[in-house]
Amino acid sequence: MPTRIYLVRHGATQLTEEDRFAGSSDVHLSDEGRRQVASLAERLKNETLDAIYTSPLARTVETARILASPHGLEPIPEAYLKEID
Repeated sequence: MPTRIYLVRHGATQLTEEDRFAGSSDVHLSDEGRRQVASLAERLKNETLDAIYTSPLARTVETARILASPHGLEPIPEAYLKEID
């Protein structure tokens, strides 16, 4: 069986609303970002996910946790996935 990989960008942050680039700044998801990710989690809830890897930044970890929740998974932070500064 082939491996399927989903590449997901984190949800919106306050900086997104201000049209600012976050880079390696550790900003959190905005309420809108949480809604975006919850919507994606709903779409992916019936997919088989074996693992979820994330950057260690707060916005990506929160995104990963929301997506992992329906699958009973714990996101795996990987420093090499961190945004370039």
